[in-house]
Amino acid sequence: MLCLIGVLPVLALFNVFGQHPTTTSAGVPAASVNVTAPERLRSGLIFQVRVRITAHRDIRELQLVFDRGWWESMSVNSSVPEPTEESSSDGRVVFDYGPLGAGHTHVSWIYFQVNPTNVGERQENLDVKDGNTELVRIKRSMTIFP
Repeated sequence: MLCLIGVLPVLALFNVFGQHPTTTSAGVPAASVNVTAPERLRSGLIFQVRVRITAHRDIRELQLVFDRGWWESMSVNSSVPEPTEESSSDGRVVFDYGPLGAGHTHVSWIYFQVNPTNVGERQENLDVKDGNTELVRIKRSMTIFP
């Protein structure tokens, strides 16, 4: 029984319970996207999400559309740069950033904190849009341990 209790800190040392970031990438002729964020977290942790978009053609109205899983039982400490407009669409959070020229890169950092009662697995997909036109979809999931 005592050895079983000792296994938990060893598993934590090997990052089984989270916060090591992973990068998910996708690309289409219009743009390429990298999302760097942890896939496993513990309640109460503060973590950073980095979204990097490189435009391969002019994007008139860059929008990042975050699934509900990014925000459910999370506290947002900061986002840099601030979007020009924030809204929601069907329960998803939309950040508008304006135009992004071909060959240019936009990087957003969002700092979250996991609320202590937040436990479970959820989808944290991200759509990159040019106005109403979807360019790229990143599919991710997140697991939160107690």
